[in-house]
Amino acid sequence: MKNATLAKGVVFGVIILLSSFAAFPGGVGLDLSVCTVDLSGPFSLAPQAAGAALAALGVTGSDADQIIQNLNTTLADIEEVYPIEYFPLPFVGGTIEIGLPFIVIDKVVFSGGLINDSLLRGIADMAGYSIPQPLVDGIQVDLGGETANVTADLSLTAFKLTSEVVKHLDLLVAGIELGAGVDLIQGSIVPAVNVIAPPYQTQVDAALAALHLNGLTWTTFAGHVSAHIELGPPFLRLVVQGAYLLPLSEESGWWGIKSGTVSAKIGLAIRF
Repeated sequence: MKNATLAKGVVFGVIILLSSFAAFPGGVGLDLSVCTVDLSGPFSLAPQAAGAALAALGVTGSDADQIIQNLNTTLADIEEVYPIEYFPLPFVGGTIEIGLPFIVIDKVVFSGGLINDSLLRGIADMAGYSIPQPLVDGIQVDLGGETANVTADLSLTAFKLTSEVVKHLDLLVAGIELGAGVDLIQGSIVPAVNVIAPPYQTQVDAALAALHLNGLTWTTFAGHVSAHIELGPPFLRLVVQGAYLLPLSEESGWWGIKSGTVSAKIGLAIRF
């Protein structure tokens, strides 16, 4: 009887000990996350930019109206299929956790994520797809007796930096966390379009300028609340997290791209 009581006490003590390690964890993590981007601005401004570009090329009247109408139809079709206010943008990132033995706050977490066109091409290669570089290479366009040469590529850079305080609730082989913090999100898309059309070079250059290709940028400073669940032993956990962002300050280029209000990630946390 005494041995059984002692054994129960030892087991209970081990559970409490392991739980305490999990409750005030410090460690590192690797994750894949998705940050959303609100593209409603670009969708609303696209007809205006297209109209200005067509006017620069000398396309007016019914011809221009028909092109704009077709563009509006295409944009509406896209909006029906894709959530343009929550367009997903993937990030590859990592996390540093610093344990704090407080009653309400168990740890502070710093994390970051990054994506660029080189990473996207690498991910596509691993998935068996090839993204050409440049995307358009020396396409010949018939201009009615003359020929234009078109080369185009796209560069993308975006990152997210996050800091938050977290309350950790642990069940030895699983855990729940509730957090609140701040985020800095920044991104830019830079189309590089080169059109050589000697008889119409002035008009083409004016049309490209009307498209404001240098205006695909956004910066957001936001607060957030988050919740995540994790599974595994206290020292190695599979983590799934979701967060809701409340923008506090936003800046964007001409096209009005903004950060979306939701994000999510999945990853591994190594605790020590």
